[in-house]
Amino acid sequence: MVNTAVDGIILMDAGGSITMFNHACERMFGYGAAEIVGGDVKQLMPPPYRDEHDQYLDNYRRTRNRKIIGIGRQVVGRRKNGETFPLDLSVGEAEQGGEVFYVGILRDMTERDRAAQMRELLIEQLTASNEERGHFAHVASHDLREPLRMVTAFSRLLSQDYGERLDERGREYLSLMVSATGQMQDLLDDLVDFGRLGLEAERAAWFASDEAVAQVLETLGGPIRESAATVVCDELPRIYGNPIRFQRLMQNLIGNALKYVAAGVEPRVHVAAAREGAFWRFGVSDNGIGIEPRHYEQIFEPFKRLHAKGLYYGTGLGLAICRKIVAGFGGAMAVTSRPGAGSTFSFTVKIQSEEDGDDEHDS
Repeated sequence: MVNTAVDGIILMDAGGSITMFNHACERMFGYGAAEIVGGDVKQLMPPPYRDEHDQYLDNYRRTRNRKIIGIGRQVVGRRKNGETFPLDLSVGEAEQGGEVFYVGILRDMTERDRAAQMRELLIEQLTASNEERGHFAHVASHDLREPLRMVTAFSRLLSQDYGERLDERGREYLSLMVSATGQMQDLLDDLVDFGRLGLEAERAAWFASDEAVAQVLETLGGPIRESAATVVCDELPRIYGNPIRFQRLMQNLIGNALKYVAAGVEPRVHVAAAREGAFWRFGVSDNGIGIEPRHYEQIFEPFKRLHAKGLYYGTGLGLAICRKIVAGFGGAMAVTSRPGAGSTFSFTVKIQSEEDGDDEHDS
């Protein structure tokens, strides 16, 4: 059993002499058991640890003050070829026939530490890449806004001053041009917002989510009246997070519920929340056109659209922004739907106590 163990197992007497060295230890250190049994365990340690070993054993025998025995920690080992490597070491003490001995269990942490270093490097690279992307989107948006404003302004002036001189087709072309500049402005706004999410420090606070939804409904008052929509909002909890981001999230979800309905159908929207373990689960349900299950993941990807642009207006970033906002709340987003029978978009927000939120805010 000892020799088939994956971890290294080593047995030492009270003086630190090795009495057993299993096969995993042989692979780990490069010594054969015959070379190491009877020798001092210090030969498996690099300086300065080998010089401190005797002092540690003497101190333990006198004071019973434990630093490794019965506790375990990460140390540095030395292979036969002189190479050093990280070790996870736990040591137990036992007594048999009046003799004290120690059993050490060792695990080579080289690959784990290398993976951790690679992970840290990857995180640094991804963070730098995200910051660069966000900066690029901001600069590009800023540089594009001015010529876009010029096109929009002169298009409107052209429509006002010369519209009557144009025939019906000319006025249609001009109307399409003005509409396209508006869509371009919305796309630039969404691009900047999408790039900044996750990079800016979140201004978190406690807020009433039902009040945030009420403000969203005021903002969407025009589309709600025009579509004769019915929006019902249940009692919603007080949560901790960025209230502006939450409003943007709910505005996107409720706005989609108003938009993606069949012709002639009056939208019905239901906003609710329920406790689910350590989270609040919010849901926005509608009576819209629905989504096929094979598209559930696709709709959250940037610029992925299931319909022609002329059929339902949008920038293709709304749900991607929603998912990033929810991730900022420490939650996840999902959708359930049936084509022709509506959809429910749900997301979770971690439940926190007032004390937890205040501590996080203060920090």
